[in-house]
Amino acid sequence: MSRSHERSAERVRVDAFVKVHGEAGQDLVFRTRDLSEHGLFLYTKVARAYPFKVGSTLELELYDHDGQVTCKCVVARVVEPGTSESDAYPTGFAVRILECSDDDRRALHAMIERIRTEGDVY
Repeated sequence: MSRSHERSAERVRVDAFVKVHGEAGQDLVFRTRDLSEHGLFLYTKVARAYPFKVGSTLELELYDHDGQVTCKCVVARVVEPGTSESDAYPTGFAVRILECSDDDRRALHAMIERIRTEGDVY
């Protein structure tokens, strides 16, 4: 039996920049805490209330050296201040990748493999 908190793909720790285009037309920049082929956890070091709710659809650009990966995602969960997870990690939100071109999917896979063998993107 699968639980909602179980991962469908192995995550790697990475600190990379992500530009998010929200449903309401807002463009915001976040950092990643971790990344997998199925999703990312995003946060900002500036304390703020995130303008996204679970179920919000986002377009994001994940930057890697001189390239980027673009995909459509949905917000899967939001970590609010005062929760047990926020005691150990920055507050933020997890997104699940919904759509990604074949080229972007290959670039994402290559980025994850490089992080596994060489370390962080930056």
